[in-house]
Amino acid sequence: MEKSEGIHFYVNVENFNDVVLNEEQHTGKVNHSIHALDTFFTSIEYYGKTNFPKSFVVEKITGSRLHMYVVEDIAKAYSIVQEVVKYAGQLARYLNVEISKYKTLMNFRIQTGACFGQFYNFVFKRENADEETTIGYAANYAAKLQGLSKKGSLAISSKLYDALDKETKKLYTKIVSSKIKKYGEDCYYETRIGKLQSNLDNENYLKASQDYANKVNLTNMEFRQATKPVSFDKLSKTECKELQGIPLFADVRGFTSKFDSDDANLDEMAIATQNILTTMYNKVEQNHGIHVQFQGDREVALFHNYPGHECYFDAVKAGLQLIDAVKPYGVSIGVGQSFGKMFATRIGARNEKDYLLIGTVVVEADRNEDENAKPNQLVISREIYEYLKNHEASWAEIFKKQDDYYYTTVGYNFMKNKITQKDLETSTKRQNYNGAWMK
Repeated sequence: MEKSEGIHFYVNVENFNDVVLNEEQHTGKVNHSIHALDTFFTSIEYYGKTNFPKSFVVEKITGSRLHMYVVEDIAKAYSIVQEVVKYAGQLARYLNVEISKYKTLMNFRIQTGACFGQFYNFVFKRENADEETTIGYAANYAAKLQGLSKKGSLAISSKLYDALDKETKKLYTKIVSSKIKKYGEDCYYETRIGKLQSNLDNENYLKASQDYANKVNLTNMEFRQATKPVSFDKLSKTECKELQGIPLFADVRGFTSKFDSDDANLDEMAIATQNILTTMYNKVEQNHGIHVQFQGDREVALFHNYPGHECYFDAVKAGLQLIDAVKPYGVSIGVGQSFGKMFATRIGARNEKDYLLIGTVVVEADRNEDENAKPNQLVISREIYEYLKNHEASWAEIFKKQDDYYYTTVGYNFMKNKITQKDLETSTKRQNYNGAWMK
């Protein structure tokens, strides 16, 4: 692991789920959505790498969000961040207005967030698919600020705001919020992206995004049905997969609050994060799941059907085992799953390095983890519950209904022991009955 200092920042297409759902409902496909998101993120990456080659880094694409960081002192890093964010705002408008193939899509609405601090780069090694992820308060808090920022705005941390010059500070409004209390903060600062200062002429870069968009025709994008476990390294934006299956989201609850805002315990927390991520990855693999990516301290995985294989039990077992597996580290997780149609592909400028999983079912699984799952809970959709009920009722019995989803507060070990005990009781009753009848 390598220790660095700088600004982490995120650009998120806040309404991308709506963009996807709208296109899928009207056409049954998501060609335009994938194509536009690839153009958007690839163009931002090209812009940053071209203008700031020594300090600008794209970590990864996580769904509709681009995670970047700048390794510089705080003043220099901020000047780069505002240039990139300003361009992202201009680009979002340009795609819908100037590029004809995207005019049928809903307009992209973006939100952004940034925080300065120390962090570790952790490269998770695996065959043909090494994955970089960063560990630290700055990355986690920047993600939270992005989620809090209004559409078309940039939200920054107090530490970053305090380092700005007097004139730049005038652009920002102070926001007091209880939602950031767990980060050791009580306020952040926000400004409209249009107010950000820029010293660069972005017209040529906007035109370059149009040239990039025109390189791949929408008709060249293939969506084939999976006939075996999908391999993301063989996908691209022209070679996609249409899947029936279960996306899994598993997030460590309250973990970010354990990071000191002054980075005092960063070394300790970096090791803990690495161990937890490795454990979650291994459990997914052991249950025939496909790791999609890490998102901070969150695991995203895929289980899907193909001829001769159904994924329901593998996915549920993995979710339950994850709850047990992280407890030795003194943490708890929330896990969310749903079943249905989704689309898998790869996008991005770095040889299409970033894995992308989209569709209604992905949105539902994400929501089940983020909004519905409490600590040490697996939340599943009605479709998964009904399958368990019809094929192995003892698995379904550990789940309780809540609104339109089902949840359990126990892990796999508890369920296995409960089933074993029930089988013993049933066997004993049968023996007693048979014995009495024989007499």
